[in-house]
Amino acid sequence: MASSSHSPWTIKRESATDSPAIAHVHTWLREFNWDANPTFMMLATQDESFSQPLVLLARDNDKLVGGLIGEKVLAWLRISIMAVDPAYRGRGVGTSLLLDAQQRARQMGCQYLYADTMQYQAPQFYTKHGFQIAGQIANWDSHGHTKLFLTKEL
Repeated sequence: MASSSHSPWTIKRESATDSPAIAHVHTWLREFNWDANPTFMMLATQDESFSQPLVLLARDNDKLVGGLIGEKVLAWLRISIMAVDPAYRGRGVGTSLLLDAQQRARQMGCQYLYADTMQYQAPQFYTKHGFQIAGQIANWDSHGHTKLFLTKEL
C-alpha cells in the first residue's frame, strides 16, 4: 500500500524481524549516532561497564518476598521492575529494596535513578522516596491509565 498518492515510494509491512532490510535500517541509525554522538557510541560499544544489570531479591528466611530488577547505564540506574509479595506489602520490603538499590547505584557510579510506573501501581511510593515526575503519557494502556516517568538525583 502506498503511503500517499504524491510519493514515488511504497510502504509495506515487514513481518520477519530478522530480514536484511531491517538490519540495514539499524545500520543507518548506528551510523547516524556515530556521527552525532561518537563519545556515547564509543562507550556503548566498547566500554564493558556501560551497562550492568542489578538484581536484588528480598527474602524472609528462604521465602522470596520481593525483588528489584534494574540496569545501570552510564550515570543512571533504571529500575525496570520492582514487586513485593502481596502478603508483605506495607511492611517495608519495597523501601528496603529501593534504599539498597540507591546505595549500590552510588557505588556503581550512578548519579540518577529512573523508574516508570502506571498510575494504579505505586507512583506515590516513588514520590515519597524523593522521585520527581519527569513526564507522563495519558491512556498508555488504551484503558484510560497514565504511565508516569520518574527520576531522582542521588
